Amino acid sequence: MTSAFLALGTATTYALLNLIGPLALPQSLTVMFVAWLGEHYVSGKGYYYYTPYNGLFVGRVPTWIPLMWVFVVQGGLLLFLSFGFAGVSAAVASGIFCALLDLAFIEPYLSARKTLWHWTPVHAGYFAFIPSKANRFTAPPGNYIVWFVFPALLNVLLITATFVLEIGLG
Repeated sequence: MTSAFLALGTATTYALLNLIGPLALPQSLTVMFVAWLGEHYVSGKGYYYYTPYNGLFVGRVPTWIPLMWVFVVQGGLLLFLSFGFAGVSAAVASGIFCALLDLAFIEPYLSARKTLWHWTPVHAGYFAFIPSKANRFTAPPGNYIVWFVFPALLNVLLITATFVLEIGLG
């Protein structure tokens, strides 16, 4: 999985470099670092744990997880840019897409079917305000909120910083 997501993440970063410009590289590094840090911190709080089937770990996080985040975050943006969305609308659409991808594929397949990680109930957790009766998914509802906010935010920052850089250079 590490090799596959390294190749896929490199491909999306390269595509964004050609399409948007040089800020795609620092964005991919930021996505990897924040994804690793977030996964390490949240898994340490007991929300979920990764199983040994994941191969090599850095801390509590399998090496392929931050690379998957790069591919999904940047791939979502590229998808909507290719559909003709522009700017912030492409970034927000990428967040919606990422949340739906996690809901429909990542959690059901990689967690529930392949058992690469297990979710555990945490009382009074970050998203305790969401009623437990609302949790009819593979992962807690807060997980899907993060899968929307993180890609949308990182892609809005990339689009905005690129625009500001173009204005400054123009």
